[in-house]
Amino acid sequence: MITTPKNKIYYIVLIKILYSFLAVFVFAQFSSLGDTNDYINGYYLDRDDLFSTAYLMSVIGSLLGTVGSFLLSLLLSITGILYMLEKARLGNNQLVLVLVLLSLPSFGVWTSIFSKEIFVLFSFCICTGGLIELINGKRSFLSIFQIVALALLTFIKPHYAVAVYSSMLTILAYKNGIKSELAISVNIIIFCLIILASIYYIEAIFEYTQIMPKHFSRNGGTTRINEFWNSEYDFFTFIPLGLPMAFIGPTLPESINNIKLLPFFFEGCFLFLLIIFYSATSIIRNQNINTMALSLFISFTCVLLIAHYPFGVFNAGSAMRYRSGLIMPMCVFLIYLKQYITTRHGYHNSD
Repeated sequence: MITTPKNKIYYIVLIKILYSFLAVFVFAQFSSLGDTNDYINGYYLDRDDLFSTAYLMSVIGSLLGTVGSFLLSLLLSITGILYMLEKARLGNNQLVLVLVLLSLPSFGVWTSIFSKEIFVLFSFCICTGGLIELINGKRSFLSIFQIVALALLTFIKPHYAVAVYSSMLTILAYKNGIKSELAISVNIIIFCLIILASIYYIEAIFEYTQIMPKHFSRNGGTTRINEFWNSEYDFFTFIPLGLPMAFIGPTLPESINNIKLLPFFFEGCFLFLLIIFYSATSIIRNQNINTMALSLFISFTCVLLIAHYPFGVFNAGSAMRYRSGLIMPMCVFLIYLKQYITTRHGYHNSD
């Protein structure tokens, strides 16, 4: 059994330590570990900018050194995951699935080294724990610890933090007795307003889409040629194909041409199908629509997928790396939501 706190900690610590050695001694031999060495060697200290995440990572990395950075990464990742799981209180079968997620290669590698993804994972897990507490009715607002984590997530990845803010408002709306029809209507209206605002600023968005590809080296083994964002509305029209591509990482043809990417392709497909499955089965219960689950699908899952889309579509390696910071809290939240709705029959279902 893995439901006891002692066993849960044991498995998580063991997996994280194993992946730390795998990342440093195996993965690093055939692929770059991002900016980890640059941070530890203080490569970005010349920026001297407190609002630069690269500068602050270099400050921390240079102060702690290789061993200290390794221990901090291990501590943050384990603490964040355990905190979130403690709030979620998943059943044993669900915890087995969480251990499977912990064992996936891209997540295991990128959250076992000193990187921005460590801080994203830590802060996002704490925030997810806060969302779970709101659903459980244990709080009517986030704790100080959770607010600090949300501030950290907002600083590092503001586009991910939007999902926390919007989901928090959605949960509070339901908890304060707002009718389900009104709550889902508000979510849909907000989503439509975002689309209208995007159309209004289409020229600025197009300029941004032409800048994004320049951040990825054409010499990179997993960098894609920009053949899909070439006109003003391509950012939006390519979403049906680009969104899963950005989330999954390498495509099947890319994986066949570069066989070492094949495990990561299957990993990405598994994660994408897992998200679709838990979202769909939470929303549709007993031939009814659970409007809270539908609202959270819009405010949480859709927001995260769209936020990740422009940063993952140009490079399969970056897609997997950036995904690693959000995938664990994202999946645990969806697994918890399914368990909550199943065991408590949810609320605000359409009859």
